[in-house]
Amino acid sequence: MSWMKGAIMARRRGFTLVELLVVIGIIALLVSILLPALNKAKANAQRVACLSNMRQLGTYFVMYVTDNKGRFPRPAVEPLFEDWIFWQSGRDPKQGALAKMAGNRFKAELYQCPADDIKTHLWGYNYSYSVNEKICSYTGTGRATLKISQIHNPSQKILIIDESVDTVDDGCWAWQETTGSGRNVISNRHDKRVEAATNSRFGRGNVTFADGHGDYIERKESFNKEFYDPTF
Repeated sequence: MSWMKGAIMARRRGFTLVELLVVIGIIALLVSILLPALNKAKANAQRVACLSNMRQLGTYFVMYVTDNKGRFPRPAVEPLFEDWIFWQSGRDPKQGALAKMAGNRFKAELYQCPADDIKTHLWGYNYSYSVNEKICSYTGTGRATLKISQIHNPSQKILIIDESVDTVDDGCWAWQETTGSGRNVISNRHDKRVEAATNSRFGRGNVTFADGHGDYIERKESFNKEFYDPTF
């Protein structure tokens, strides 16, 4: 009889089907509650990491300007010696203007937003950031790059943007006033908005200013001359 009593006790210690379903239901509920919070935490971490990248690049820009009589490098819209980033095929990225400020070391991840899916870029530019053409003038304009002393209120003038995957095609950020509202816009990937060029004034994105500091700003501010025009 003792073996029967042991079997009965063993059955009593096990879970019933109903109990298992209740446990599974509780786990599913907890996952549904925690997953959005985890996703938000991941997104915030990516935004902070992206802004950290851009601040570091801003520091390299300040170093470059200091070493080059106050002038900024070119915007990498065409292969030139003084481009801020050497991204075109056949060029050594370690020779880019900013890489030289890092001791001729080029770390691709520094030029890429962690939330940016580089594989979706359509034009062969495998990086996320582009620089203000009005500051880093390319030679086709016939203008020299600006000196830091020529920039009015550099702490308010955007130098680098985290560019939208819909528009990024090189290292140069040219203007909506000359290219149209659907071109060269700041990414809002960190704001979890639909990233469409037609909604280029909505949401927020990461930028670095001409004095080297970074911020997470309203994208509509990039259409304001106080932010994009270095001489305004």
